[in-house]
Amino acid sequence: MSIAPTQQYFIKLWLKNFQEPLMFQIAEAAWGRFKRAFQEKKSGFFIFATRDGRSFILDLGSVQLAQSGECTGEEETDCDDDRPDTSLYFADGTIATFVADDPADLARIFTTLKGSNEGQTLSFRASDGRLVMFATDELVLLEVCTSFVEEGYKQIYVQERGTLPPR
Repeated sequence: MSIAPTQQYFIKLWLKNFQEPLMFQIAEAAWGRFKRAFQEKKSGFFIFATRDGRSFILDLGSVQLAQSGECTGEEETDCDDDRPDTSLYFADGTIATFVADDPADLARIFTTLKGSNEGQTLSFRASDGRLVMFATDELVLLEVCTSFVEEGYKQIYVQERGTLPPR
């Protein structure tokens, strides 16, 4: 059985202090939102998901060069698993990866950075029980599996309302 090619969208980003560009296959809506945000020189954090099941928080001020477009390719597959690996990319080029313990911690981080552009210190608990704290004014990119963040949003909804969200 062959897989039919589909229209795909991508963004390729050159970030300050990173040697190699990063490329992401994204949905058409995210592609359009990124193009508008970058062309309008918006500041703050841009949140998007890739077609392979990862979610990102990107500091638009860290993008030196962006290339976006369409390509024809095969449909991307989802994350192999729902591991809560969380990667933090910092302004000095450092990348730190942790296994997050609580998906609600990550959902709260996404919510906080969606609504605020001010420098803050945020945190989440790693699977070894240690608290991971980071300054958002040094954060360039945060990467986590989308299903893990979605589980966190679901947990917060249940905590606040006592029931699962409607479908």
